[in-house]
Amino acid sequence: MREKRPFGQALLWCGFIMLLLSILLPWWNSYSSLERQVDKVNNNLSTLVATQKNTLSLFGIDELSVEQPLASPSGSWWFGQPAANHQYALAQTPVFYRLNTQAATRQWALISLPLALFTLVVFTVLYLRWRQCERAKHRYFQTLLLSPEQAKAEHKHPLEQGIVTLHHSYKSKLEELQQQLELAQKQSYQDSLTGLGNRFAFRRDLNLILDNENQLATATLMMVRVSALQEINTEHGFQAGDQYLQDIVKLVRKTIQSELGATAYRVSGADIAVLTKGPCQPLAKQLGTLLNQELHNYQHVHDLSCAAYIGFTQLLPGQPAEQVLIRADLALAQAQGGEPNSWSMVLKQNDGESMGESQWRQRLQSMLTDNQILLQVQPVKVYKQEMLGYNEIYTRFPNPDGGTYQAGTVFAILQRLDMSMLFEKKIIEMILQKIQNKPLSGQRWAINLTPASLQQSSFLIWLERILMRDRDITSKLIFELDEQVLQHQLVAGKRLLDMIRRSGARFAISRFGHGYGSFRLLKEIKPDYVKLDGLLVRQTQEDSTTQQFMRMIVDLAQRLGCFVIAEGVETIRQKELLESMHIDGVQGYLIAKPCDIDSFKGLVL
Repeated sequence: MREKRPFGQALLWCGFIMLLLSILLPWWNSYSSLERQVDKVNNNLSTLVATQKNTLSLFGIDELSVEQPLASPSGSWWFGQPAANHQYALAQTPVFYRLNTQAATRQWALISLPLALFTLVVFTVLYLRWRQCERAKHRYFQTLLLSPEQAKAEHKHPLEQGIVTLHHSYKSKLEELQQQLELAQKQSYQDSLTGLGNRFAFRRDLNLILDNENQLATATLMMVRVSALQEINTEHGFQAGDQYLQDIVKLVRKTIQSELGATAYRVSGADIAVLTKGPCQPLAKQLGTLLNQELHNYQHVHDLSCAAYIGFTQLLPGQPAEQVLIRADLALAQAQGGEPNSWSMVLKQNDGESMGESQWRQRLQSMLTDNQILLQVQPVKVYKQEMLGYNEIYTRFPNPDGGTYQAGTVFAILQRLDMSMLFEKKIIEMILQKIQNKPLSGQRWAINLTPASLQQSSFLIWLERILMRDRDITSKLIFELDEQVLQHQLVAGKRLLDMIRRSGARFAISRFGHGYGSFRLLKEIKPDYVKLDGLLVRQTQEDSTTQQFMRMIVDLAQRLGCFVIAEGVETIRQKELLESMHIDGVQGYLIAKPCDIDSFKGLVL
């Protein structure tokens, strides 16, 4: 197919040809008249020679010579041969002449110049007009590319129609891609199992709240930990665990449906977060109470030891996200130390909370590497001769300022950073080394285990291997676990108890006496020691019912062969009441304050 020339180029070529014709046609006319004049002169040359002077002008001859060539050439070179010097033989006599071309030149100029000027003006105007139209069309098409809705209905230009059609096509494809992108983005911020926002959506919305320029804006973070998930996955399969998690999500949604703008997220396998506007204290009381009731009903229907725990903390603009999450973990840790399905709230900024996760990880790793963990001992005053000395060992974590971090904060961070087992092993190894170097005889040493230790089978295997190394040291050890931890993880607790007894160590239930379920636990576990909760001890002076309840515990425990120790004894009146119950031992600030294990030389009375 032959390529079509652009109209502008064709217009230029046409103008050039017309300009050339306006010059050449008049020239050709003058040239032809000169040729005719040459023929006329040649036909009448004999007459012209005879009458030179009279007839030269009539024939348009500028100069004529007989036998003598003309000296000067013609100046009208543009006419070529007709304007040149001519030679003609007349009866063997050479005759020379030259035509006068002034008239022909004048005629050519008078015709060609106006015609050429007219042609030039016309085509220049046409070209400029065409260029103006092209620029307007170019601007129109540019506008059309950006805004095809501005297309004029009366225009039928193929390019215009093509642009509109192409734009509509791309617009539909773009809308389709946009929908796919929005769907993909929504899916990337959504948990597939529960339909809640995932941890990426949670961090995005949390940062939006914390970056709010309104410093008076407050919000609340509620964390729900589905504590039975791992146990259900192990005993009944992952499908049952998924159903359990979905049921808890439904209860959370039901609880927060009255709170405008409240949004729930699944931030980890067993943690659900809720962000809602408003001050923390009233919201925690309202939502915590409602969800606690729902969880109790669910626990009763599905025969669970605990359905979930709840933690609350306050959000204020300008706070680092790590601080908020650490407080939420601490609130959950406090809730897990209470009754099943309980809730707790942490508002105060604790020591070390300003550090981020990376800083905490470095600090904790430094504690492990450099053995910067402090061990303190608080002894128990025993009343029975057959009962060996009981010394409880506490763990403290020093900070760079010379003080110590709050133990609850550190353990919450350890759980968050998945470092609990590293510290658990390190602490036990340090305690065993300290006990081995102690010359004290007739003493037993109590080690507190965290709830995380029950969830790791590898830790139980490691602990059994450590305890089997030296039976003499192991026989001096007592491992303590809170009653609430055992209530919620009874199967794992029994497995730990069997291993401890198999190795030759002893077992104690601490913070005992939270309700009548304590009697069932006492019957099933039959520990070596029972340590009454300090809250019960404080209530003995004011509540006769509490005194009766404690007497029942002491009586039943001693009948089962358990030693009973009261924690948190701080007054003489408390000590006297406990002694009247024939308790086996008392522990508290009244007896002795915790001291460094290296300087401990036994209980001094």
